[in-house]
Amino acid sequence: MMKKYIFLLCLLPFLFSCTEDETVDITVMPDETMVGADTFGCLVDGWLYVGGRYNHISSPSINFDYRDDESMQVKVWVKQDLAISFCMEKPEENKEIPYTQFSWGDETLPDGKVFITRFDTNAQVISGRFEGERVTFGRFDVHFNK
Repeated sequence: MMKKYIFLLCLLPFLFSCTEDETVDITVMPDETMVGADTFGCLVDGWLYVGGRYNHISSPSINFDYRDDESMQVKVWVKQDLAISFCMEKPEENKEIPYTQFSWGDETLPDGKVFITRFDTNAQVISGRFEGERVTFGRFDVHFNK
């Protein structure tokens, strides 16, 4: 009897480890906006990946962290077990900057470029487009954390 309770107790964190927001359509690229719509999408090797559907206890589905007024660290869960992450150094509105440290799950992809269409530190909104060797038609419009 005790083994049953221990098993159920160990299973509990896995049942609540991630939630799914079914209102986010992962079959459609989000529109390109600049209003803080909290959207993210891109093609990797021609396959569509959209953020906003899968949340984890340790981090939200779409997470943009602005660190020390220098860099923006990005992590977006595009499947329950797959995250896209990259870093943007010194984001600035209406400028093209490189993105670095791009990872797609466990795979590291080559660096690419980001064009920032909006960067509002008061409203904490960043919007832009990004692309690289295997990443195309990337776009985001999100609120960021300071």
